[in-house]
Formats: sequence, structure tokens, C-alpha cells
Amino acid sequence: MSTMKEMAAEYREAAAKMRMYIDRRRAEGAEQWELDQLHQALRDIRESAHLLSGYYDVPRSGNGAAVDWKARRTRDDH
Repeated sequence: MSTMKEMAAEYREAAAKMRMYIDRRRAEGAEQWELDQLHQALRDIRESAHLLSGYYDVPRSGNGAAVDWKARRTRDDH
């Protein structure tokens, strides 16, 4: 069984392949409805990769809800 980090890497690779496929289909003259569906699939893949890569970085309470989230300070916060 894969670890979360390995699965996130696999999803990132799948997203890159999907992006290349979209570019190829666009060059072949695919219709807009097909490109829209492919872009939605790409967004879903990227979102899954993001969730998997940060799965252990998010604090959780006993009921599964995120708790004690704090915004990261940046140089723009002054």
C-alpha cells in the first residue's frame, strides 16, 4: 500500500499527463465542451494531490474537524 506522500506524487504526475493531453486535444481541434470536462478533471486531480500532500499538516480534533488553524505570517502582514 502506498503512503500519502507517494500517492500525492502519483497524482501530481497524473495532473501533468492530463495537462499534456489537454494541450494535445486542443491542438487537434477538440470541442469546447470536451476541453471544459478535461479541465474539470484536471482541477479534481490537482485538488486531490494537494489534499494528499498536506494531509498530516492539518490539525484535527476527535470528530474529524480541523481546529486551531492559524494564518501563516508573511512579510505582507505589517
